Amino acid sequence: MISRINVKETAQVREQINKYKRFLEKPDLFNHAALLDDQVYYNVQYWRWGKNEAVGYLILRSDGSVPPRPEAIRAVRLFMSHNNAAINFTKDFAVDKEKPVWMYQQKRDYLRALLPFCEQAMDAQLRQDTADVIEMCDIMVNSVDELQAIYERGMRYHNEMLARNYTTVDDEKHMRDALLDSDYILYRRLRRQFELQDAVDRVYHFFDSSRLNLTKEQREIAKKLVVLLRDYRRGEIRRIMRKSLQDMEVKGVPYQDAADMRHALLEKNEEIYRNQLFTILRNP
Repeated sequence: MISRINVKETAQVREQINKYKRFLEKPDLFNHAALLDDQVYYNVQYWRWGKNEAVGYLILRSDGSVPPRPEAIRAVRLFMSHNNAAINFTKDFAVDKEKPVWMYQQKRDYLRALLPFCEQAMDAQLRQDTADVIEMCDIMVNSVDELQAIYERGMRYHNEMLARNYTTVDDEKHMRDALLDSDYILYRRLRRQFELQDAVDRVYHFFDSSRLNLTKEQREIAKKLVVLLRDYRRGEIRRIMRKSLQDMEVKGVPYQDAADMRHALLEKNEEIYRNQLFTILRNP
């Protein structure tokens, strides 16, 4: 294993970059390489002036030679799959894992505190609703440590890659696995919240309208719970929740489990590579 690779724009590399550059394009040589079957590759993105997405790719060997298209396809797929996973992981997921869950912890704790004194006034449906909402809040709270552990794992692999300055098939797998593991936890949280909208409504109406025989302290807890549930029922929150689920469920149906989600997302990624990446690869 090579300890480190420094990407160098030699005269041979620059010649090929310019040869495949088109009018009004700006080339961008990736600052890291890829190592595939003991061959070092460079990746060049071509940007149209004024555009915010690449309009072409060129894969070069480190000596400046241009590999044939089948060889280049393997390399560009490795580059872009790893790059996409790393960006999503270090940016989007890094933000998502920090989203506060204190309101779920409070809802759960308030419900647990009130339930022994209110359960007799609830019918079977409402008791199940309350248990489901508590379980959902538990999922939200308990997932924080899971997400943090995944983040630390993924960042360890990412930093190792940065230190070497080249990506490998193993790097791509490690980063993709970490991203998919975190995606499923975030999906499971969102799907459960979406499924319990009616249950949340019923629990809210019960505590908002019931004349319960509660102590002063318990009434204060009930008021705080009602405020939290009222905010949670806002139309904008539910619209965002619904749209987020639509974006995550690439086939338009709920995932059965983590393996089902993994298969669907990897299949979708391969479709994107075929239709949007390989079509603009300039290797002959």
